[in-house]
Amino acid sequence: MSDIADRGRGGGRRRRPRGGLTGPMRKDRDYDMDTTPTRPIILAKHEDREMSSQMSRESRGSSSTSPASTSRHPEKPVTVLKSREEGQRPITSGVSLPSIPVSTLQGETPPQPTFLHRTIEGSNKLSGPQEMSRCLKLIDEHNQWCEQASETLLEQTDFLVVGVVGLQGSGKSTILSLLAGNTDTDPSRNYIFPAQTREVREECGHMTNGIDIHVTSQRVILLDSQPLLSASVLDQLIHNEKKIPPEYNFAENYAEIQSMQHVSFLLTVCNVVLVVQDWFTDMALLRFLLTAEMLKPSTPTHDTSSTSDDQPDFYPHVVFVQNKARREDFSVENFTAMQKTLANIFADSKLKIKGDVGILTGRQSFGLNPSHLKTNQNLFLLPQMDKQKDNSQDTLMSQLPEYRGYPSFQTLINSLRGQILSMPRDLHTHTTLSEKNWFHYAARIWDSIKKSQLIAEYNRLLF
Repeated sequence: MSDIADRGRGGGRRRRPRGGLTGPMRKDRDYDMDTTPTRPIILAKHEDREMSSQMSRESRGSSSTSPASTSRHPEKPVTVLKSREEGQRPITSGVSLPSIPVSTLQGETPPQPTFLHRTIEGSNKLSGPQEMSRCLKLIDEHNQWCEQASETLLEQTDFLVVGVVGLQGSGKSTILSLLAGNTDTDPSRNYIFPAQTREVREECGHMTNGIDIHVTSQRVILLDSQPLLSASVLDQLIHNEKKIPPEYNFAENYAEIQSMQHVSFLLTVCNVVLVVQDWFTDMALLRFLLTAEMLKPSTPTHDTSSTSDDQPDFYPHVVFVQNKARREDFSVENFTAMQKTLANIFADSKLKIKGDVGILTGRQSFGLNPSHLKTNQNLFLLPQMDKQKDNSQDTLMSQLPEYRGYPSFQTLINSLRGQILSMPRDLHTHTTLSEKNWFHYAARIWDSIKKSQLIAEYNRLLF
């Protein structure tokens, strides 16, 4: 009977524990049943429902997991996003995320920029280059072409090119700086084109080497060249031991050919060329201009149907500026003699030296006006720059304006600037050039001048 009682319903024999269910063994079992670990309670936010439900399923599947192992389970970082309108950066914990608008996260279309915003953002792309504060080098002292000036030019066709030539110390750089925007009251160290300092003037030196370029805000391209037929340039060639090309026999020939190349270049690429003199007149300078006109390259053409003889060559407007003029130079007799001299010398020249710029056009002086003078050569007079008065003597006469017999320097330079800026802008080629196209055209002209057979033949005729 005992064996039958020990068998279970399935027919198997059931092992009876020792001592039954009483005694110490019963107490240990009661203790183990009372200390069974309960399910961990996880507090999570509304956004982390999936995480809390997953942890609950894991806790149900393994009832023997201890609280310590549950606490070591890695938690998902909680990210709190705020809208951009609050003006604060998003607060993140655990990892750093880029600030994204809440509307974008919710699937909304971000606001598109308005027309005003697009205009402001694109203003920097549409605006032109900044205005130049100083001049740049176009042709260096070694007669090499420089490309740095191309960054200041635009793709537009409304521009004017003004060049200047003259002897050493005649005031070329000063007049060009005044045309570029400087005033006669500015110190010479602030001029756009550096003028001669006192030390350089005492050493009989020059400031400009090669050709310098400056572009104004009115899109006027100014070109300043080194002095022509200058003993200072020749002295610099000899003392600095510069390498003279083998085709030149003497340093004097090389200095003259350099000046010839510069003048021929300016007569080809400029709309207006200023010939500055500080006394009237140097016949060697005027003959040098006629020789440069003869040796200048012809205007290149891209039209294959027409020959170069059919295309007229380009000739600029030439303006003679008599700088540092005296009181007697403003008289009708002396001014008439100056104009007759220029008319006789350039009678056979194709340079445009009539009817464009002159002191008669501005009617600045009572004596020098078209009713008294019939000739119309491009001749302009500029007196000495106004200097500060000596106020050491406190008298009534020192306070009165001094009688000059001619208009002030500021009045005349303003008239010269206005007439030059209003001159006709003739085409250099048969097609209209932009500023950048003109720069490449000038580079081609300079290369052709350096390789010119006419200038090489002229060098062989020099003694």
